[in-house]
Amino acid sequence: MFEDLLLINEFSKLAGLSRKALYVYEKNNILNPIFIHPDNDYRYYNKNQLLTAKRIRLLKQAGFTLHEINQIVEEKLSDEQIKGLIERKLHLESEKIRNANQAIDQLKMLNSTVTHFNGKVKKEYLESVHVFEYSLLPNENICVAFNHVEELIGKNNSLRNEKIIKYKLSSRVIYPVTIALQVKNQKLNQSTYKKYFGFEAQHFFCEVNPYQEQSILKINEIMENNDIKLSEPYVYERILNRDDYLYSSKRLSEFIFPLSVQ
Repeated sequence: MFEDLLLINEFSKLAGLSRKALYVYEKNNILNPIFIHPDNDYRYYNKNQLLTAKRIRLLKQAGFTLHEINQIVEEKLSDEQIKGLIERKLHLESEKIRNANQAIDQLKMLNSTVTHFNGKVKKEYLESVHVFEYSLLPNENICVAFNHVEELIGKNNSLRNEKIIKYKLSSRVIYPVTIALQVKNQKLNQSTYKKYFGFEAQHFFCEVNPYQEQSILKINEIMENNDIKLSEPYVYERILNRDDYLYSSKRLSEFIFPLSVQ
């Protein structure tokens, strides 16, 4: 009788499932022992159940719920229904990867800025980057403009998650003139593509409230408190927050001041 049976410990090792997991699957009527000894409650499984156990393990690792696993193992779902479940799982996992990558990018940004946060200064040479530049209309909403530019470029143009606002200084008045998105591929009208940076710059990392136009106030404050000799009449604001926080009232920004070569 016991020739083809395995005690729970041995079955657990061969199936790659813990004893605790086997108890859970038994409780949910997904994988039941073939025989439970009446004297000591020892649980025995048939060797033929190993294939089912390994299938259950794969389904669990893929993120299926106990209810879904039960339906699949008991063949209560059609192939089309199972395919639909898998497609939904793929979409969810892809979203998790996208969110994780965004979080990693944000952590990298914060790692490079944390020691310079809240107005502390950093000087260095900025490598030039290719951007798609869009001229702002008078009083145009910057967030809306960014969304418009993303639609113009399209998702297949290998956008990097970098948004830049370009301000002009004229007669002691500061105002935004263009916005830019960094790109890898240049597929549209070449006149809309520019090279930003490629100069020695002074950096200031600050938290601002864009709804109260604090960026312009911050630029004024930095100019007043520091002896900055600009090489051009422009100052750049690189938005460091993820897209989720573009509309946030607490935006982390890097203000870039091109420096004259001494």
